[in-house]
Amino acid sequence: MKKFFIGVICLTIIAMIGYGVAYVIRPLNSMELDEITYEVSISCDDAFVVREESVYGAASAGTVYNTVSEGERVSKNTVISTVYSGNIDMNMLRRLRTVDKKISALKKRESESTLYANDSTSVESEISSRMGEINSLYREGNIEQIRDYKNDINSLRAGDIPSVSDQIAVYEAERNNIENSISVPKNDIVADIPGIFTSYTDGLETVLTPDDMRDFTPTDLRNISTSGVTHSSGTVTESGTTICKVMSNHQWYIIGITDTEHAKLCEENGSVTIRLSNLSGSTASGTIVYLSDPDENNECIFIVEIPSYLESAFSYRNIDVDLIFDEYQGYKVPIDAVRTGGSIDSYYVYATKGSDSYRCDIDILYTDNEDEYVVITSSEDAENNLSSMERITLGER
Repeated sequence: MKKFFIGVICLTIIAMIGYGVAYVIRPLNSMELDEITYEVSISCDDAFVVREESVYGAASAGTVYNTVSEGERVSKNTVISTVYSGNIDMNMLRRLRTVDKKISALKKRESESTLYANDSTSVESEISSRMGEINSLYREGNIEQIRDYKNDINSLRAGDIPSVSDQIAVYEAERNNIENSISVPKNDIVADIPGIFTSYTDGLETVLTPDDMRDFTPTDLRNISTSGVTHSSGTVTESGTTICKVMSNHQWYIIGITDTEHAKLCEENGSVTIRLSNLSGSTASGTIVYLSDPDENNECIFIVEIPSYLESAFSYRNIDVDLIFDEYQGYKVPIDAVRTGGSIDSYYVYATKGSDSYRCDIDILYTDNEDEYVVITSSEDAENNLSSMERITLGER
């Protein structure tokens, strides 16, 4: 019996020694250390763009001809569209469109360009600029303007510096001749606000307005239909039919829905960055100007005001948007990887490079207690920087 107990004790000691050795030499639980850009954000895949819009209709039946291009900025009191009554030669309208495009392109060039100086550096710069623009025009299929740009390049190389003002005058005279040859009655439509012209309307111009958007509930917003888009350019219209609109580009809004949990991130008058998935991730800065009380489904309406012009945003009504409140550059790791140092707000982690382990002092940038992770970065005075490490140790050995 005594031998039996001695045997049991020996086996126990051997097992404990074996476990201790295995404990010491076993690999630590770890994860790869990758630097990321971490965003604190809200996503809404069914938001709407709201802006001041002025819609214009036909005072009489006839053929619609828009005198400005799609997406062009117009001033107040500018003629933006014309309705011709009676029979009209469509070839005349096509000629008119060609001339108007040339005038528009020349005016844009005149306002944006500091060219046509007589020094060689400016001339070479302009030739290079024209060559780059021709590539873009080729992709758009804009043959007429490509021809004009090629003529410009030939003139520049020959030392014959073209006058944009003179070219505009020539084309405007040609436009007047074409208009005078159209003998049917016409009705001009004049913009009553400055902004962006479009011949596309969706019927929501009087529904989604800056004055009324705070009255919407989540249910109201979900019931909005965007299926009523119409396009008027080059069509025959009846009296009273909507022709076009001008959209204010001074400031615009995004209205959307979020749940009460995510609404905690929203603060009225708080700054936010918006990112529009529809526009290849284009971003703009805005301000949260409204957050509704939650409804019976614990959902809220948010409204963001954007004071800057974002060209492509004016092509959309219904959008996918991210509201980005904070952005951190660091390492996302589980909370249990972080150790507490000897003083308040002193933290560190163990990280490895190759087979060696290092203590790395860190700052915590962001903590998510619910999902149990943190975003960290190396402390300013850290001896061992995380950027030089390969893996981070998790938990305790």
